[in-house]
Amino acid sequence: MSTELSRTDFFELGDKTSLICADPTTTELAREVLRELEYKSHVAETAEMAIERLRYTPYDVVVIHEEFAGSSLRSNALLGYLATMPMPQRRNSFVCLIGPSFKTLDAMQAFTQSVHVVVHPMDLPNLTAILKKSTAEFALLYKVYNDCVAAQHIH
Repeated sequence: MSTELSRTDFFELGDKTSLICADPTTTELAREVLRELEYKSHVAETAEMAIERLRYTPYDVVVIHEEFAGSSLRSNALLGYLATMPMPQRRNSFVCLIGPSFKTLDAMQAFTQSVHVVVHPMDLPNLTAILKKSTAEFALLYKVYNDCVAAQHIH
């Protein structure tokens, strides 16, 4: 995959957006699921590329594999970057972390990793239902806050 941007890499105002940071098999599955859920996707091949995209594009959903770009859970630069992202920017992105270290939908594991949902690779066939449920809960959680911010015109 080329790092050059093509016409399809640009999002239109109002698009539901996503960033996928995973191995090729997980990326294709996640991309298909997100397309089904009406998200347009970017794919990052390296942590540096992912961080660069996150700096300049507000993503609604970010899907990360714990071993993205050859890293381990502890050394994953992208997870480290997300943990230090400013809260006004961070709370607008739903983060899904995929990896063999996790039990799908384990809220405590998600909290520990500073993400919204964790998914074990064996449960990837259920990713559509997992993301539908989890993103709806995320939207409900932040609805009142986001309404208040919008009413006050603050960020």
